[in-house]
Amino acid sequence: MKYAVIGDPISHSLSPIMHNANFEALGMEASYEALHVPINDFHRIREIIEEKQLDGFNITIPHKERIIPYLDEIDEQSRAVGAVNTVKIVNNRWIGYNTDGLGYLTGLKQIYPDVANAYILILGAGGASKGIANELSNYVQPKLTVGNRTMNRFESWNLDINAISLKEAENYLDEFDIIINTTSAGLNDNTESVISLENLSPNSLVSDIVYIPYKTPFLKIAESKGNHIHNGLDMFVYQGAESFKIWTGKQPNIQEMKYAVLKKLQGE
Repeated sequence: MKYAVIGDPISHSLSPIMHNANFEALGMEASYEALHVPINDFHRIREIIEEKQLDGFNITIPHKERIIPYLDEIDEQSRAVGAVNTVKIVNNRWIGYNTDGLGYLTGLKQIYPDVANAYILILGAGGASKGIANELSNYVQPKLTVGNRTMNRFESWNLDINAISLKEAENYLDEFDIIINTTSAGLNDNTESVISLENLSPNSLVSDIVYIPYKTPFLKIAESKGNHIHNGLDMFVYQGAESFKIWTGKQPNIQEMKYAVLKKLQGE
């Protein structure tokens, strides 16, 4: 069996390390690679994948929405979010799924068991935010609040949420049990924090979907205030685990997947 992740750029992806560690742990004869597919070549995506004789693949930035017209079928979650991160190939039919939201929720429940009753603020209204909000809205009882710089971004949202500006989010920060940053603030060399955490409650969990760096400026500020923090590593591992289940119908070795990624992040 052969699998891959496609993106532009893609050399930074830790998905091959994670999935190949899982295959090895389970004694499977399977491989997973990173495929660089530039935007200008995306119209050849069917040809590229068929040449590689893949059984399935993951999609990362910036192709999660671009892949949809090339699919034969998409699941309900993908349709609601308008983005796909996993494709299963069956008899040359491409079926799209989105495991990002479920991956995030699964990881969050490990460190915050009472998620169902939490008042949650999500920062950002992009594709990742929409995927997470869609999954959380099916599980969390209080209405979700989503903050974004521009309000017109919510025009394409069909979820029943409280939409507020980032300034309003700063003012009401102490009302939330969990604050989730889904923006690119803090990614790689970006040192900005999406909002001021001056009004942060000491009891709030502060989460970021970024895992490189391991602690974003957003998380470092929260930690310095004494808050519990949660980075994007769990989301990355659990969304990959869900992809593996979709492709194979088997249970993954999540412990080995996470260990492989942590080793790489720690430079081992």
